[in-house]
Amino acid sequence: MRPMRRLTRSRPWTVALFVVGLVLSTAVAVASAPLVAPETAGTEADLGWARDWLAAKHFRGKHPGERVTILLSEREANLLANEVLDQFVRGRASVHLEQGRAVVLASIGLPWAPERRFINLRVVVVEDGARPKIESARLAGVPLPAVLVQAVAGQALDRADRGRVLRDFDLRPGQLALTYEWQPRILEEIGAALVTRGDLALALRYQRHLAQRVWVVPKDQPVALAELIAYLMGKAVAEPAKTDPVAVNRALIAALAAYVNGQTLRDPDDPRVEPELARRRVLLRGHEDLGRHFLSSALVAIRGNSGLSRLVGWYKELSDADGGSGFSFADMAANRAGIRFAKLATADRNEARRVQRRAAGGLVDDDFMPSIDGLPEGLAKGDYAHRFGDRLDSPAYQAMNAEIDRRIDALALYRALP
Repeated sequence: MRPMRRLTRSRPWTVALFVVGLVLSTAVAVASAPLVAPETAGTEADLGWARDWLAAKHFRGKHPGERVTILLSEREANLLANEVLDQFVRGRASVHLEQGRAVVLASIGLPWAPERRFINLRVVVVEDGARPKIESARLAGVPLPAVLVQAVAGQALDRADRGRVLRDFDLRPGQLALTYEWQPRILEEIGAALVTRGDLALALRYQRHLAQRVWVVPKDQPVALAELIAYLMGKAVAEPAKTDPVAVNRALIAALAAYVNGQTLRDPDDPRVEPELARRRVLLRGHEDLGRHFLSSALVAIRGNSGLSRLVGWYKELSDADGGSGFSFADMAANRAGIRFAKLATADRNEARRVQRRAAGGLVDDDFMPSIDGLPEGLAKGDYAHRFGDRLDSPAYQAMNAEIDRRIDALALYRALP
């Protein structure tokens, strides 16, 4: 039995005290000075390197099952940690790599006073076979219960590494090495894992609705993504008035994202086994991969932010250009349309209900996914670099995205109400 599950069942009062204590300690832990000084921020050249690195081919192997090793110096680890942190909060991080362990410091500015009030965190990460393990964590110098911290971190890592692709995690003085086994759908599986505990019960319910719908589709027959969205939105419209429509839309996006990526959502704390869904090909604009791009980007957008979702999509396409299927602006169109759909469907209660009613009345691809006619596809690395450069801010790349956004803006679902 997992540590968190055992602990929560045997000593619920311990968890309650921990949660209350954490809330109170957070209030007390607000500091007027950051643990990590702002001067640790990199130069523009450093930031450019981090963004390029995150978008490059480092994560991808050329063949399924190939082992890929990432080597980072301490300076590089710091640059990347801060670039990723910037996607979510305002703060700075510092990483110190030692033999067998890493000391991570972070200072997060509070939203209402990011320059004057901070939460300071110190985490020690150690090697634990092929995976990292949190040895200790301190909030404002106060130690957090190790068993609970590790249980939460372990569950998060389990969700991110569902495919058990990690093969080695090695910490040395000034260097980090991570080895994993490349599988072509790692990104999509990460996206399908991004379901919060608060949304899980609803997502499981909509997964059961989805199971009923795909069961009636003949085994060798594909089904349109538009049909599945319309069906689930019909269920959403029928929800009781007190049910939050934003949460419902997040849940059905999560259920769909998991399904098109071959995953089944499960509650790790519920002994009941979720039935496997009948597997059918889900098509968007006649392509199975476009549906995966659309929904994976939608899920990342509502769980993280649209900037992160676009970055993930761009880097994946660059990886495909380097020995894969080639860079595809059709895939990028699906990414951007998925982001737009997710943001609209979860913007607020009124927009969420409007999307539900509109979609429940029937959807076709032309309502929510732009035409991919004329968009470059299958570009090899050299061809892509020649035409569009290798940066997110290249004028040619931005012009292509502007054309995609123009097509999205013209779609019925995204047009503003008169």
